[in-house]
Amino acid sequence: MYISRLIYRTHPLALQIKEKEETGIDLMSIEIGNLTLKNITSLIAEALDMDDDAVKNLATIVHKKTSGNAFFVLMFLRSLYDEELLAYNFGVMKWTWDDDTVNAELATENVATVLINKLNRLNTRTQNVVKVASCLGANFSLSAVAAITDNLRTSELRRLSSIEQMPPLTEDDDEDDNTTSSLGSSLHELQGEGLWEVESEDADICHFGHDKIQTAAFELIPISRRDTFRGKIGSILLEKLDDDALEANLFEVVSLLNCAMNTLSDDKEERKKLAKLNLRAGMKVRYCCPITVVCNLYIALFSTCTYLTIY
Repeated sequence: MYISRLIYRTHPLALQIKEKEETGIDLMSIEIGNLTLKNITSLIAEALDMDDDAVKNLATIVHKKTSGNAFFVLMFLRSLYDEELLAYNFGVMKWTWDDDTVNAELATENVATVLINKLNRLNTRTQNVVKVASCLGANFSLSAVAAITDNLRTSELRRLSSIEQMPPLTEDDDEDDNTTSSLGSSLHELQGEGLWEVESEDADICHFGHDKIQTAAFELIPISRRDTFRGKIGSILLEKLDDDALEANLFEVVSLLNCAMNTLSDDKEERKKLAKLNLRAGMKVRYCCPITVVCNLYIALFSTCTYLTIY
């Protein structure tokens, strides 16, 4: 299963499908559309162990707000539960909610807001982990996340990726608690909340449960600090990855470094190093990535070279 709008013409999956078709293998594509009101009604009724008629109003509200997108439906229902707008009443032994309250809640929120609110309820360490992961892409390596968090103190992560006025650290947000056990705790929390999943074939590779989750996680980083934050992540990966790992992730590392190009010092050697990395990445991906991606790498290369020529 995949999201068709995320699969470009030269994406590995698209190339594999094309290869299978060219060898005569008959592939069947089944497009899965949005859920209907009837689907959502049945889903909620089964989940709450209630009759369809009893959940009809709730299902109608959810369908109206989500347009039947399965992921949005799940997020809204979880949000209602998290905010105790949908709760199990032991007095009457069934799930209860108030239609007017739910309708008012959903009328003022969209999916992005729901996800950001959900992420903001995570502890600070876990928020830092998910911010780092959001800069690495929809799929990312846990070892890369560990390398970054290991080399950034909690206070520096907060400084680079948070708003100016930050709440004080609490006991749960230990200044130096970027240990393996701490990272493991954050991973467990994120998996438990359904925010990301570990690949079954490679335990080091994770992916966000939906591209909207990655977007919401990235939105937690203030606009004014995003380029600096991504540049710092790129610098750490460039320093810590071995040659094989760097080669495998060259495009991602260079893209992160390019984000902070405007903040580079006037050190010509530093800019020459970045220019060489862009050329190397551009040569590597020119046949396997969308043309816009390749163009961006060469634009970054030319920008760096122009600076070196001028100065």
